[in-house]
Amino acid sequence: MAVGARLLAAVLLGALAAGCGQDASAVPAGPAAVRVTITRDYGATLLHERQAAPGQSAMNALRRVSHVGTSYGGRFVQSIDGLAGDPSGHEGWLYFINGIAPDVGATDMTLHPGDTEWWDRRYWSDLVQTPVAIGQWPEPFVHGYNGHHHPVSVRGLACSSALAASLRRAGARVTSGSSSYQVKVETFAQAGGELTDWQGKGLTVSLSNGRVMVYRGPGGLSADPAAHALIAGYQPPGAPGDAGDTEPAACAAAARLAASPTLVRDTYAVALDGAGKVVAAGGRE
Repeated sequence: MAVGARLLAAVLLGALAAGCGQDASAVPAGPAAVRVTITRDYGATLLHERQAAPGQSAMNALRRVSHVGTSYGGRFVQSIDGLAGDPSGHEGWLYFINGIAPDVGATDMTLHPGDTEWWDRRYWSDLVQTPVAIGQWPEPFVHGYNGHHHPVSVRGLACSSALAASLRRAGARVTSGSSSYQVKVETFAQAGGELTDWQGKGLTVSLSNGRVMVYRGPGGLSADPAAHALIAGYQPPGAPGDAGDTEPAACAAAARLAASPTLVRDTYAVALDGAGKVVAAGGRE
């Protein structure tokens, strides 16, 4: 996803201004509603999930579904429903829209019909920047980003056709040509070095010498011997990508994702065994 996302610095100290928003817009029925999800610890714990109306800022939508404490004139989220960030412990609230970390604050991000807004309180010391997370799959391929829709190119092994079909069913515009939005299904050898720079690309699941490495938050990075495939998002040049140490492992991961889109809900990246079973979610201890 060539979006040029960067981390929202949402962990600054300041005076709190708590409270829910008032005069909330009516939430539309059906798929036009915005889904607002609030989690902690790289999505390990779902705190709550609500619906909100499009056409308002991400900050206003958050205020209308929870109690929010802010700093810096109300532009940075310090706490949600009483759960505050901890700068001394390098933990804070960060957010994604359709799986992309916006390059603007929540007060300046306008929501569009069908968007997903995800707030996560997490440890950020090692991964200050996580531009892309897979936890809203099949977003951003269905509703795009900031109101802009892009076709998605699905490439790689022949089994990638199952993912292409799944994306079409979800409403994505799949193209056989080039696109800034890409989904790849590859072996580790084919992926090359794209999945090795875990800190540079914000990868909570990555590769090192053919091994699947899982980031454990404060516990650091370690190899998972049960993992033979991974699903991770990154930019540039595009993502998510399914990769496996063999073609069957890569295809098993792609098949599971195509059949069960919620497989990766509220995750940043996942490691899978050779049969497509998730064995670890990156960032979680």
